[in-house]
Amino acid sequence: MTGGSNFVPHWQPNGWFQVGWSSAFPEAEVRPLRYFGRDLVAFRTEVGDLRILDAYCRHLGGHLGYGGKVEGDCIVCPFHGWQWDSEGRNRHIPYQPDRPNRGRRIRAWDVRETNGIVYLWHSIDGSTPSWEPPDIFAAVSAHTASLRYHEPSPEAKVSYGELTLHPQLVIENAADPMHFRQVHGTRDYPVFLRRWEDDWHWFSQIGFGKRWREMDPDSHNGDTLSILNAGVGMSYTALSGSDNTLILLSTTPTGDRRSELFQTVWLEELPGDDEPGVLEKRLARAVAQLPNDIEIWQHQRFENPPALASREGKEFVSLRKWARAFYVANESAEPLASAAQG
Repeated sequence: MTGGSNFVPHWQPNGWFQVGWSSAFPEAEVRPLRYFGRDLVAFRTEVGDLRILDAYCRHLGGHLGYGGKVEGDCIVCPFHGWQWDSEGRNRHIPYQPDRPNRGRRIRAWDVRETNGIVYLWHSIDGSTPSWEPPDIFAAVSAHTASLRYHEPSPEAKVSYGELTLHPQLVIENAADPMHFRQVHGTRDYPVFLRRWEDDWHWFSQIGFGKRWREMDPDSHNGDTLSILNAGVGMSYTALSGSDNTLILLSTTPTGDRRSELFQTVWLEELPGDDEPGVLEKRLARAVAQLPNDIEIWQHQRFENPPALASREGKEFVSLRKWARAFYVANESAEPLASAAQG
């Protein structure tokens, strides 16, 4: 069977996307960023609020991310010292202090910090945020919400840099339990247990092992993988069993058909974790399989529509139908190269 009809994602999807971790944006520091083909600048004000603006001063185009500094709630251009506040308004001109330029404004981007993750709202049509990034501890399952987790170490917060991959390919893992045996070496093919969706989220749960032959009761969580896609940029995963782990995989387009891939891992607090090397070994097991996925994604072609076996059709059709809402039609948005049905 085929799944979806004439669905081709582009490189400017709407939604929340990760641009780093809160710890990477210290107070009163300035940092250049580049996402969605735009140069941006991030700065944390002296009272601790993180702000992101377009990168260029509206005076003569100096890049605020290189040599700029923070004063109060403003970023100061390194070229002539013009000050721009967190909303992108010109607050002060040092050689014309009584008359700031009220006619020029720098675009300010919506930012959220949740669970130590920095999210940027991207909207190609200029719309304001329609929903909020979820709390990973509460959103994926009631089971994970009842546990205690270690704060992610620096080694548990990894950027794989810019890769040749599209966010759509990453989130489709949630509808694809059949890849686990081939790509990740599981003994059996996992069983798709359940899914639900709303406007902004698509959830699936997959069971591993011989016990899973039919739909399981909601109260059972052993040997399962629960995945919550929040928009097309974030995939929140809960591994439930003897070693409960939470993983956030975020894919944020940068430009030129590339994306930055982030991974954050929260390990459950267990007895014996304070022994030398225990947490390091648990973390290594948790992240060991992602390179196998990355190898596939970087060389994968988007099939439109895909040819699907009967056991996988419903989930792929459902996910692609749901994902359409995040790709607002726009002539300036470059489509993802795909294979038409032949």
